[in-house]
Amino acid sequence: MTAPGRDERQAAAVRGLARAAMALDRPAMTQTVRTALRRDGVVRAWDGLIVPVLAGIGRKHAASGECVEVEHLLSTVLPGCLAETAPPDRPLNVRPVLLACAPEEQHSLPVHALAAALAEAGVNALVLGARVPPPALAAAIRRAGPNAVFVWSQTAETGDPAWLEALPASRPPHRLVVGGPGWARDRLPAHVAPVTALPEAVTELTSLLGVS
Repeated sequence: MTAPGRDERQAAAVRGLARAAMALDRPAMTQTVRTALRRDGVVRAWDGLIVPVLAGIGRKHAASGECVEVEHLLSTVLPGCLAETAPPDRPLNVRPVLLACAPEEQHSLPVHALAAALAEAGVNALVLGARVPPPALAAAIRRAGPNAVFVWSQTAETGDPAWLEALPASRPPHRLVVGGPGWARDRLPAHVAPVTALPEAVTELTSLLGVS
């Protein structure tokens, strides 16, 4: 009898997490996500397990208006699991990476996933969370002197990039990276680097530190 392959294990995990979510079974959700993170790492667990389950719940809600409670509970479980990825004892970067959501953007889960993936890669990141006002992000840049700043926008309502021009410079200069489907990409300032997915964000941010 052969052991199940990665695709088969991943499909079983998706079914298991979806069942646990629909049953509002918090312990089962937590265990399934923890197992995937330990076994596959953050990026694979995010792309192969978490995103498909969230997308499936989103489709159910769009079709019926139901499952709000399912999405909300799963969205409280996931940040805790992702935060269990230990920050590096000896980070590769002296200057941190700042991670924030655009003003009024409440969908912060991708930022927590990115923080966990960067921690796994040995990169120190500071998560400012949801709905970060421009003055607060500007103050964080001045205080922390980051190597890079990442800003997430999930929806078009939060994706106007005009305010990015007013963010302060730092010395040494930092790289400004944005992610998420909300951004009006045709209006991004020339110095801003857009990314489309978690692996690309990790690659972009770690490359700034000379990490392969």
